[in-house]
Amino acid sequence: MSGGMEGYERKARPYKTQLFQTLFDSLVRDRVKGSDESNDLPVVLEVGMGTFPNAPYYAQAMKESALKGLDIISVDPNDTMFNYAKDTAEKSGLFSSSPNTSLRNVHGVAEALPFADGSIDAIVGTLTLCSVTNQEQALSEIRRVLKPRTGKFLFWEHVLSEDDTVLALQQKILSPIQTLVADGCHLNRRTGVNIQNAGFLGGVEIEYMNLGGSIIDGSDVISPTVFGIATA
Repeated sequence: MSGGMEGYERKARPYKTQLFQTLFDSLVRDRVKGSDESNDLPVVLEVGMGTFPNAPYYAQAMKESALKGLDIISVDPNDTMFNYAKDTAEKSGLFSSSPNTSLRNVHGVAEALPFADGSIDAIVGTLTLCSVTNQEQALSEIRRVLKPRTGKFLFWEHVLSEDDTVLALQQKILSPIQTLVADGCHLNRRTGVNIQNAGFLGGVEIEYMNLGGSIIDGSDVISPTVFGIATA
């Protein structure tokens, strides 16, 4: 499956690049609209950051945006990953392209985010909601800590196929095995539907596509994907 994930990420790259740019551009607009507020940097919380594979998208979007920097917070139940995350951030050029950007770690899980209501400018979750214990609770927590009206949730998740009944059946059959061998990852979740029903008052911009994976490397079962940005 490692080879499958490499192929998956390669196909996802242009879509994720645009998605992060859209998010960062919205952060700029929100800072302009709220110019009477403090000059603190936008706070971006990434849930389940792990080794920070999204760092290159942050770095590229920072170069193309007018943001002066970010306060990036990693929330992960595995604190040992944070050293790898910092290394990835350095190698991606995130700090060199944006010297005012900081990266810190807070131990936690998506279902119980250790932050005050309405305190976060944006939350990033990519290939995370497939493995949380309680997806509805995680989405409720994400919505709770986002700033009302302007807070954004960027999501990218593999889901149960919506247009291929054979693949959907395969996902349902393999999901119990997948959860055992891939840190709780579920293949049969309708994450897009759950995000749309999570109560994001500002709306949910969402797209569904199949990245066209291969049976040979196992990437076919993670190819159905939803991505977009929800506003609190």
